[in-house]
Amino acid sequence: MKRLAFVVATALAAVPAAHAQQIPRYDVAGYCRQLSDTGGGSAIVYNGCIDMEQNAYNKRKPQWPSLPAKTRAYCDSLARMGGGGSYMVLDGCIDMEIGAAGSAPEFKY
Repeated sequence: MKRLAFVVATALAAVPAAHAQQIPRYDVAGYCRQLSDTGGGSAIVYNGCIDMEQNAYNKRKPQWPSLPAKTRAYCDSLARMGGGGSYMVLDGCIDMEIGAAGSAPEFKY
């Protein structure tokens, strides 16, 4: 029984690692609808949101597997805040994280 539990636990532990290699799937239509509804249900806001989300997704999809796992996890959790998720937020977060990683300041006394 312990052996079966170990095999199942090992198999389940591998699933997130394999899945993390694929860019997350967000409810873009729901996110854009929520954003549009905040502004009174504007079709212009909705359509623009969809276009910007698509552009951000297209930019990050091929890069996703090569990004540091820590950056992927952090930015994905940030992009999911407040609802269905946003590729625009994901894209901005990745840009900032990569920039910050390359320019860590030093504390001076």
